[in-house]
Amino acid sequence: MDKHKVADKLENIKESEMIDATQEKSKGITYNTIGTTLQALSVQLDENESIYSESGKMSWMTQNIKMETKSRGLSKMVSRIFTGETLFVNHFTSSEGTGIITFSTDQAGKIIPLDLAPEGNAVIFQRGAFLCAEQKVDLSIAFTKKISAGLFGGKGFILQKVTGKGRAHLIADGEVVMYELEEGEEILVDQGNLVAFESSIDFDIQTVGGGIKNWLFGGEGIFLGILRGPGRVWLQTRKVTISGSVVTTNNQYRQQGIAQNPLGCIIAALVFGGTMFFFIFIGLLGSLLS
Repeated sequence: MDKHKVADKLENIKESEMIDATQEKSKGITYNTIGTTLQALSVQLDENESIYSESGKMSWMTQNIKMETKSRGLSKMVSRIFTGETLFVNHFTSSEGTGIITFSTDQAGKIIPLDLAPEGNAVIFQRGAFLCAEQKVDLSIAFTKKISAGLFGGKGFILQKVTGKGRAHLIADGEVVMYELEEGEEILVDQGNLVAFESSIDFDIQTVGGGIKNWLFGGEGIFLGILRGPGRVWLQTRKVTISGSVVTTNNQYRQQGIAQNPLGCIIAALVFGGTMFFFIFIGLLGSLLS
């Protein structure tokens, strides 16, 4: 094919306005989602407006945006150790006039906007999904309410949550769908497809129906997550393997499941130690009786 014809078929790169003049000095922060598959979030800040994010999420920003790395206090630092996140977060503030800052990750997925209110539900989500949030939004840890869900739910005992007033953004793998479950309404979910759910949702696990044959040969594992309303649930189309690795935005690999969770590791160690002690005891008892 003629090179000129190929060039004619290429889509021209569209010029973008760096600052949206219609949103300057508007009430609140302005957001613009860029792209379709590998999405980015462009945030427009007026003077003295701020936003914070995990380290390594900033892609580009104007000269008047000032970055300050802060700790979240001793208790929050401890919680971040448990969730496997970095100990510090980056705060970005427009120091003079209006500026923009853009956040992105290396995940091929969708950005999920969350509008939070003090009287509303907290949103609980998988570790590694947090992108950024406004200053009045609090990022902290959340514990699974049921031991069964913590052990076999695929997300571990410790998750993350956002509360407060303002906008937060999460990042999911693949496309995203949100369901709003009514009181008592249930949905069964593969653990690798669950991104987030409101705190009003009851999250537990149940075994896959059909018995041992389905467990061994069905390819869906033994347990499924069960989410019971009322509340909203966010699911991702890309299935993340629980035993596999997920690439985080700073190119570190984290193991999913119990092994990633310090509390899960302790429980696993206790179970392993107890099993070893049992077999040693049986062996010694057999020796004494023989």
